Amino acid sequence: MSRGVTRLTGYTPEEHYASPDLVRRLVHPDDRPLIDDVLSNGATASPIVLRWLSKDGRSVWVEQRDVSVYDERGGLAAIEGIARAVQDPTTGVRPSIRIAEDVRIDLDRGRVFVDGRAVHLTRSEFRLLVLLTDAQGETVPRQRIMEELRDGACTASGRTCEVHVSKLRAKIEDVARRRERIETVRGQGYRFARR
Repeated sequence: MSRGVTRLTGYTPEEHYASPDLVRRLVHPDDRPLIDDVLSNGATASPIVLRWLSKDGRSVWVEQRDVSVYDERGGLAAIEGIARAVQDPTTGVRPSIRIAEDVRIDLDRGRVFVDGRAVHLTRSEFRLLVLLTDAQGETVPRQRIMEELRDGACTASGRTCEVHVSKLRAKIEDVARRRERIETVRGQGYRFARR
């Protein structure tokens, strides 16, 4: 383990070696499903961007590139990785990641995670989600949504707006808690609910 880990986390390499689960505990609770997936299923070719909690309690955005190491029977034996801070040092913000409760949008890579699980969205659905979360809690007029969809891969006409909202809802709604993330504002448009 590199000594650079101390600069990033506040923990020394010796502290990491003494506590093997420290790497998982460093991950922000909301981002743990991402790291749990890597620990359970092995690394993917894509890096993951998540928050670590440093020893002094501050949140640090890091990009992890992990590689799975398998034993002779093909079982996952270890995960090796490289992590680097990827936040704006002046603001401490990772602008390409947007978090709206348990919906996480990676704007750089066009990926969406809901409650820690990856959700596949079409390009139009992704653009719609970004538009709605740009104005979280505010009503986005139907006309504005139609304009956004016209610029996308589809041609927006007729019920296109309602169809895209419906499909997006089906993929990201919180059925277990019986609440809508995308609310209809009758006669006006839609809004991404602020809880």
